[in-house]
Amino acid sequence: MSESRRTKDIDLTIEIDADAETVWRAISDGEEISRWFPLNAEVEPGVGGKYRIDWGPGCGGQGTITDWEEGVRLRYEEEWPGVDIEVPVTVEYTIESRDGKTIVRMVNAGFSAEDDWADYLDTIDSGWRYFMWNLKVYVERHAGTPRRMVWDRRKIAVDKAGAWDRLLGEGGLATTTLPAAADRRVVLWSGVEGTTGRINESIHFTARFEALNDALLLIELEPGQGEYSLGVWLSLYGVEETQAAELERSLKARLDSLFGAISATE
Repeated sequence: MSESRRTKDIDLTIEIDADAETVWRAISDGEEISRWFPLNAEVEPGVGGKYRIDWGPGCGGQGTITDWEEGVRLRYEEEWPGVDIEVPVTVEYTIESRDGKTIVRMVNAGFSAEDDWADYLDTIDSGWRYFMWNLKVYVERHAGTPRRMVWDRRKIAVDKAGAWDRLLGEGGLATTTLPAAADRRVVLWSGVEGTTGRINESIHFTARFEALNDALLLIELEPGQGEYSLGVWLSLYGVEETQAAELERSLKARLDSLFGAISATE
């Protein structure tokens, strides 16, 4: 992507009912970041430090911190090995206190505005909307509490409409009436009831389960070459390890029953 090509940014702002110091830790400390964003994260503080995120085998990335203003701004430039990108892709968080709350702005900048990037950009935009919500729920409800992530990521050779029918229909992962709509009751595969949240019907489905100590669910379906990448991520806080392990076991069993014998993503 050359300097002359048009670029497009993802620009999101949320309000969090917490002090700026708590929010700053949530976006700048590796252990804290792993409680609302990836499975694991590492941050080397200061300009020139590294910002690393890990989503499991074969999925993750890192960037170099280019702006670090304690309690105010953190910006890093993503590293895309093997991809020729002249205009850097960056992530920038800025925070400010306002009326006793904290305003967080996240800008993921530098994406190509060309049509061949549209699907990818839609997926990234939808994902950020969910994770900014996860950040808000974590800080407001679970600040300082370690997260247990129940998850599964795999390829499925099913068309998009068929996949969502299975995932959200009777006997699926999160049973609800289709088409899914925000604020509709939903039942998790374990039988726990919750409420649907932020929904992009073609890419992501999310829900919140108050009965499971405000657990958050993300189901994502991303296009590939003749197949889709399915990811299921259930963020648990204050839940015992044995319960989390049983939820993950039953998740994998349910996915196997829905899609047959399929291989986990490498």
